Amino acid sequence: RSADWGNKNGVKCFNETKPVKKKNHWGSGSNKGMMNVVAKVIKKMKVPVTVINITQISEYRIDAHSSVYTETGGKLLTEEERTNPLNADCIHWCLPGVPDTWNQIFFAML
Repeated sequence: RSADWGNKNGVKCFNETKPVKKKNHWGSGSNKGMMNVVAKVIKKMKVPVTVINITQISEYRIDAHSSVYTETGGKLLTEEERTNPLNADCIHWCLPGVPDTWNQIFFAML
């Protein structure tokens, strides 16, 4: 879960219906330091490795976590349930577009 969820004004999936349009956006869940470490390690490897960094491009699609608008047991979540982070699934990208973009980048690299 995002660190934002402990923050009353933090970012959550509820009511996110449009992608972020700000250039160079980094979501609060991204760890730039960790990404820099990974990049440095990869550069030092004896065997050439290519990494596709899908983290930042995925951060633009805060609207793609549609789990709060899903049906559970044949019923839609109530407004109160949708605003509760316990009912959100921010791991799986449910809307078309995000995984499709990952696949297009991957296939282009092949």
